[in-house]
Amino acid sequence: MLKIMIVEDDQTIASVLARELEKWNYEPVVTENFTQVMETFHQEMPQLVLMDIQLPAFNGYYWCQ
Repeated sequence: MLKIMIVEDDQTIASVLARELEKWNYEPVVTENFTQVMETFHQEMPQLVLMDIQLPAFNGYYWCQ
């Protein structure tokens, strides 16, 4: 099962994405702590990351660097 990390601060969007991914047999990982995105990434080792650009603390561009 492929793991997909969702980095989205809007809980409605994150939960809808996670629910839809589960329907297609993916394993979604929803980020809850937006100051430790890299730690979650290294812990979960997802095959794909869906990243919002405007996040609290640091934006998506910061985390992609």
